[in-house]
Order: sequence, then C-alpha cells, then structure tokens
Amino acid sequence: MIKIKSLSLALLLCGLSVSAPAAHADISDKDFSSAIDKYLQSDSGMEKLGTAMERYFQKRQQEAMKKQEEQQQAEIEGQFKNPAKIDITGSPVKGPANAKVTIVEFSDFQCPYCRRGYETMEQLAKAYPNDVKIVFKHFPLPFHNEAEPASKAAWAAQQQGKFWEYHEELFKNQDKLGSEYYVELAKSLKLDVEKFKKDMASEAAAKQIKTDTEIGQKNGIQGTPGFFVNGVAVKGAYPAEHFKGIIERWLKGAPAAKS
Repeated sequence: MIKIKSLSLALLLCGLSVSAPAAHADISDKDFSSAIDKYLQSDSGMEKLGTAMERYFQKRQQEAMKKQEEQQQAEIEGQFKNPAKIDITGSPVKGPANAKVTIVEFSDFQCPYCRRGYETMEQLAKAYPNDVKIVFKHFPLPFHNEAEPASKAAWAAQQQGKFWEYHEELFKNQDKLGSEYYVELAKSLKLDVEKFKKDMASEAAAKQIKTDTEIGQKNGIQGTPGFFVNGVAVKGAYPAEHFKGIIERWLKGAPAAKS
C-alpha cells in the first residue's frame, strides 16, 4: 500500500504545474502529506493522477516493447550468421530441389494458428516459385486430441504420394477432423484405403512424428506453428511480409543453409 501511494504521489507531482520542492518548503511534512491525501480524493486530483499513471505505464510498455524488438532483431542477426541445421530426412518437400531458400515448417493440423501458417506458406510458394521450397514437420500438441491422428493420416497419404493434397484438405477442414473423415478423405483422393489404414496405424508413422517433434524441440520449438527460413527461426503465425524480409536477405547474398 505504501509503495502504491508513493508511486501515485510521485506520478501526481510529475503532473502538477507547480514545483514540488517550492510547494513543500513552507509547510511541514505532515501538512504536506495531508494536503496531498485530500487532493487525491478530489475529482481533479483523481483525474490528474489517472492521466499521470496512464502516461507512466504507456512509457514503460513502449520501452519494454522497444527492448524486446531490439533483442529479437539481435537474435535474428545472430541466426543469419549461424543458422540452425534441420534434418529433413523423411519429410515431404514441395518446391524446386535447387531452391535457394528452404522453409522448414513445424505444424499441428488441429491448431488454428497453423492454418494461418499454411495459408502463408501457400502465398510464399506462389510468390517465389523458383526460389523457395517448403518442408513439413509434424509437431502435434498434446492438448489437441486429433493432432497426432491427423499427422499419422497425412503420413499415410505421403506413402502413396498424396501428402500435400491431404495436408491441404486437413487444414481447410479442421472442424471435421476425426477417424471417419480421415478415411473419407483418403477415398476422395483415390488412395488405397486398406494400405492407408495400415500405414496410419504403423510404428513407422508414430516414429516419424516422434522424430519430427524431437527435432523441433531440440531447435527451440515449443508451440506451433514454428518455421526455419534457411535456418532463421520464425516462431508464430507471422504474415507473409515478415517471411519475405528474411527470404529477400537470403536471395541478396546470404549463404544458403545446408540441410
């Protein structure tokens, strides 16, 4: 309570047009404190105090945001010099094999933010058809009940050469995720349904998903979506323009990351 009152007093004095030392010089500490208490209880005092506190906290927030942005930028610069090396063995890849930029995506088919990430990847693939390839990594979050089954279904579709088509429909139909839908989707894509079911339930499917998740965790991925643009981390569903800034830097001369 004392700290709050002290802060309020300091902020109030900062907002007053009179000089605090001059106002305080001719009265005792007790009288000065009493006068301040009375003023704080008045409508005018409360309004001025509220304005001063609002400005104070806005300034602190702006300072914190600026510091965070500076730290993030410093981290990104460090990653350009020492990009992460992500093992993409066994992962589906879309785009030209000799693309200058590889985006590795860690994603969860049930995550709404991952759908936004999927849409952003589609935009980037169209914007850079010759320079960007996309690699998908499974990272099902434990609190999404259908995330792992959906990943296993997508992996099973991959075994028949239809991962990207299957992956697209999963993201577009997140409200339908479930065992019946996975089979229906396999049928609509003309997959061998019996093989699909067998592959989906296989140890190989579970192993690949576990491996992808461990690779993500090892490289600092804790939530979804998470991306690495030639080894530069982008954690979250950032808009396409954010990715383009990193892509353009790589295209203008930064060395390509080795997978």
